[in-house]
Amino acid sequence: MTLDIRPVTEDDHDQLKALLIEAFGTMNTGENWDGLTRPGQTRWGTFVDGRLAATINHREFTSWFRGVEVPTAGVTGVSIATEFRGQRLLGPLMDELVRHARSRGEHIATLFATATGIYRARGFARIVQVANVHLPVASLSRIRGSLGLRRATEADRQLLDDLYTQWARRYDGPLTRRGEVFARPHPQLKDVHGISVVEGDDGPRGYVAWKRGASADWADSVIEVPELVALDDEAARTALAAIASFDSVASRVRLYTPGDVDPLRWLLPQNAWFPLADAEPYMLRVLDPTGLAVLPAPLGVSATLPFTVDGEGWVAHVADGRIDVERDAAARGREFAPGGLAVTFAGALPSRGQRAVGLLSGDDRDDDLWDLVFTSGRQLAIRDSF
Repeated sequence: MTLDIRPVTEDDHDQLKALLIEAFGTMNTGENWDGLTRPGQTRWGTFVDGRLAATINHREFTSWFRGVEVPTAGVTGVSIATEFRGQRLLGPLMDELVRHARSRGEHIATLFATATGIYRARGFARIVQVANVHLPVASLSRIRGSLGLRRATEADRQLLDDLYTQWARRYDGPLTRRGEVFARPHPQLKDVHGISVVEGDDGPRGYVAWKRGASADWADSVIEVPELVALDDEAARTALAAIASFDSVASRVRLYTPGDVDPLRWLLPQNAWFPLADAEPYMLRVLDPTGLAVLPAPLGVSATLPFTVDGEGWVAHVADGRIDVERDAAARGREFAPGGLAVTFAGALPSRGQRAVGLLSGDDRDDDLWDLVFTSGRQLAIRDSF
């Protein structure tokens, strides 16, 4: 059996399309090669004796962490032909993607996992979970907004991008929505019936994208809200009040939430939040321990933090708002299990929590310092599903 791992090309179109349909069902990507490709992505394939047996897609993203844009490898479209499942094809294919990502200067890889176990073994860890929730429209009836609303037009595309960026850079995890991958209209903001911009005396402060369900029956009709971006509480109230105005034609709202804890929940009655069964864990992997250096350090903190990953010694030097990481074969200190470096980078779990679930072991004397440096206090969020 001869294995060949390489980028998938147009000559492989028929095999690729067949494999993706086998894995994901009916596709809306069109019949031709252009429908399966886009700028800013590379599809890798494992060919067994010339047959495409597995494929993985590398999308070139950047993500916000601590207010810094972090080059990110977005991993999608993982597919293995039925006859080759269980034959350990994913590992070498993922390794090739990681090598390619490192060569591009990407520090982390992220993905939405349908089966988390296979990715945990590759160093990925869950950092946040997204889902749709149902809200009874009636639960929004007491929310009042004091700001203005207007319908967005094509001329507002840059404005919407700017509002999203202002929101996203306050969090850890959101994509920047920049680069070739986002040259096309964003999927969260297309195929909707309207986008309403929230405006105050000082200018735009948010927007809400919405789509009315097809059902004419009030009890079955749903207002879909794929994206609600608010820069403050009054903008959020105004956007929610706009959705509440559909109470005569729809009974429910389906809202896409960007994380485990959506601040909007604090504006709603306690019993108005019904998660659906479509939750998706968002997982992250640090591609190399030196990737920690892309993050800023808290000002006024100086520390030397030794650690090991896969038995290799490293030291993180923290000073002057910077983190520098270097290999040191003599370093000991804490020992990261696969995934431990990921939750540390994301600030998703403090040291005590990591130790409780087996992501961290060894010397615990520096735990408070690690938490001070890497637990930013920012909320984790992601609005893009890919």
